[in-house]
Amino acid sequence: MEIHMNRMKRLCAAAAWSLAATTAFAQSELQTYVTRCQSELKFQANEVQAMNCNEGKQFFTNGGRGPINDYVVHKRVNNEVDMVAACRWGDGTSTLDDNKRFISIELILHNRVNGGTCFFAAADIGDDPPNPPPNPFRPVSAKIVSPTNFNPRVYPNANHFWLTPTAMNGKLMLSDAKETPEFKEQLQCVRCHSQGPYIASPDIAKHLANIGLLNDGHDTFVDFSKVNHYFVVGSNAPTDPGSGSHPLKDWHSLIVKNNKDPSSSCSGGCHMLARDDKPSDGSFLPIGNLSSTIVTNPRVLPSIAFDIYHLKRCCMPPFEETSDFRWINIDQPGPDAAEVETFTSSKKIPVMGYCSMPGWLEASAAGANSVFSTMELGFMPNKLRAFNLRDGLTCLNSDQPGGARCADHQVSYKCPGPREEWTPYYNKDKSTTDDGDHEERSTSISDATAFCGGKTPIAFRMQLVDGSYRANAPNDRLAQFTRSGLVCRNSEQGSGQSCNSYVVRYRGCRDDATLSKIKNAWTSPPTFGDRYLTTTNNVDGAETRAQGNNYQYPSQDWMIEPLSGGNTVRLADVWSGKYLTASSNSDQAVVQVKNKDLSQMRQQWVIETIAGSSEVRFRNVGTNRYLTVGNYSGSDPYFAPILSQTLSNQNWASQRWVVQ
Repeated sequence: MEIHMNRMKRLCAAAAWSLAATTAFAQSELQTYVTRCQSELKFQANEVQAMNCNEGKQFFTNGGRGPINDYVVHKRVNNEVDMVAACRWGDGTSTLDDNKRFISIELILHNRVNGGTCFFAAADIGDDPPNPPPNPFRPVSAKIVSPTNFNPRVYPNANHFWLTPTAMNGKLMLSDAKETPEFKEQLQCVRCHSQGPYIASPDIAKHLANIGLLNDGHDTFVDFSKVNHYFVVGSNAPTDPGSGSHPLKDWHSLIVKNNKDPSSSCSGGCHMLARDDKPSDGSFLPIGNLSSTIVTNPRVLPSIAFDIYHLKRCCMPPFEETSDFRWINIDQPGPDAAEVETFTSSKKIPVMGYCSMPGWLEASAAGANSVFSTMELGFMPNKLRAFNLRDGLTCLNSDQPGGARCADHQVSYKCPGPREEWTPYYNKDKSTTDDGDHEERSTSISDATAFCGGKTPIAFRMQLVDGSYRANAPNDRLAQFTRSGLVCRNSEQGSGQSCNSYVVRYRGCRDDATLSKIKNAWTSPPTFGDRYLTTTNNVDGAETRAQGNNYQYPSQDWMIEPLSGGNTVRLADVWSGKYLTASSNSDQAVVQVKNKDLSQMRQQWVIETIAGSSEVRFRNVGTNRYLTVGNYSGSDPYFAPILSQTLSNQNWASQRWVVQ
């Protein structure tokens, strides 16, 4: 009985501890903040996972000759929300993946669609057991605890690992912002993160670009007139009037002070970190170099002026075609079951202003850092039946023109992790008498996985055995990969498989044409609206139609080619390469796409501007009639015909167009 009673006492004590922990958990300031983040950023707690600094990208180091050893690590929370952490001054000796602790870790949760952002700073408690008091001078563990993990039975959970908003707002670090080294600067994140969630310093920019965060549609100009502008959860933003007592209530005011003089140029807003001058009214002082209180070496966090100086010298605007600032990632393979990175849909990204018509396209699966291009793949010596990480490489003699035979190929895989090491080249099919060359994934993936320490490879490449040609491969079976864009559909990847997210960069930009979508102005909701000039087939003489936004297909992308002397143009369909042509001189004539004919006046169009409007009309030179959306027949209003009609004196919307 005594044993039984002692057991009951232990159970009751455990239950009481659990209740107390639950009560404490429910009252946690940090948990209240995270709950608010979930609501305003729109994510679920179980979507946020733990991370490890060593699995990220090393963005700054002095080559192992000292304590500087910085990493950026990223995970996708959902199709709108990203989680990004900066881990600074790791203690690893190899400077790559053996770090146990870091001097500081900062984390951001950001919704790129609505602009909402939550900031977190790690508490300096490391792996201390829960009983002794936390040591404020101990570096934090490389194992990042999920900020939504408040399980009281787990140590460390979020309450142990992350500072509360109050503590984060008041955190101090040594600073040389003033002359006295004893001065301690208040580390309020938005004093640096003032132009958006991410600071694109020269060291970290290429890694942010590679993982798809640099130009992904997030707010980079901080236009407070927009509904979905960048804001901090908990700050006194105009759309958030009920946060007057929140510890981060002043952070919005700091952002506003740092955006008093917005500029339309990239150097003023797009990738600017913060103002590098002190406002005349003294309202804002940029943070200087920040140093930890537990190390004697300076600059754990470089000053904002330091970053701005180097960006302005070398790489702030996308001057060069190879600039990391030109990488774009505007879509995710989400609810639409496709990954679409096309030139026309990228025009909403401010950095796209440099290019009217691309010559070729480069791409990489996000995080893989393995670039392939339309130019590189366009000059392959063999026509390949398969060439991607998912399938490997297959070359069949029967596919080669003129009776040629496949060359002998060898393949290599890239391992995940900060080292990003490539495996040796594998050549599993050396036969010259079979039906071609077979270097499928199934023949070499086990060797590659073993080489990668049991981890699944993240990229794939090939080279000819004689060394005369080599190329990187896509990760997936791509539905489109042309200079006008990349499209990948989940349905084409195999059962239960989905496309990777891709970053793309447009190269060889031309000024002799403009690649655009052409949208009709006629709307009559809910039947009409968002109807685009669309090619229905890629054969000569195919009709054009007014259809909804089929952004997964190139049949709505048009190259507008100016003719010398005036505003006359030809419109070439990207999908077929054929030209928009009025079929006859009769009114209501169907407009088709036909092979290029330089003498054909009905392939020439005059773009007429409309006073006081961004809309235009297209007048055909050969017929003197206007590009017009006709009345649809049947049950599909988005499949209306495109006609050539006389100009209406009623200013028909069906004859007005917006070039996007």
